[in-house]
Amino acid sequence: MGAVRFLFDPRGRIGRRQLFVGLFLPFLLLAAIVDAFDSAALSLAFWLASAWPVFVATPWKRMHDMGRTGRWNLVFYLFYAIGFAFFLSEYVSAEGGWGALFDGVPAETTSQDLTASGMGGFSTVLIFLPIQIAWLYFIPGKRGPNDYGPGSLAQFEE
Repeated sequence: MGAVRFLFDPRGRIGRRQLFVGLFLPFLLLAAIVDAFDSAALSLAFWLASAWPVFVATPWKRMHDMGRTGRWNLVFYLFYAIGFAFFLSEYVSAEGGWGALFDGVPAETTSQDLTASGMGGFSTVLIFLPIQIAWLYFIPGKRGPNDYGPGSLAQFEE
């Protein structure tokens, strides 16, 4: 399995060790690129490119290894999106609205401005991220072939 297919193709199966590589390799590459080039545009482009392997391709393949569809990850992504929306809406209202956020008006946020709904959104991520990580890392894969392909180690022997 080539590196590009490993990082960007959500088909097939990977084990827990390969999941670790698939989740952290993009971040290591991002750190090296940001450090070497110090370009905001290049950093943004690489963040966008690394989102696919980190959030879609490798977790989906890991779910396939457990005999489940990768769509189960959408449950977690839904909660992350809800949490981010709560946090962002609270932050924007504390800053004086969307116009104040994007018009370059100096921030006037105090610690009292971020209320429970904003922190509730952040805590949603803090609750569901460990559950997803535990699910992906601690539940062993199914031995032998399943509906999603041969065993996770057999793909690397091809």
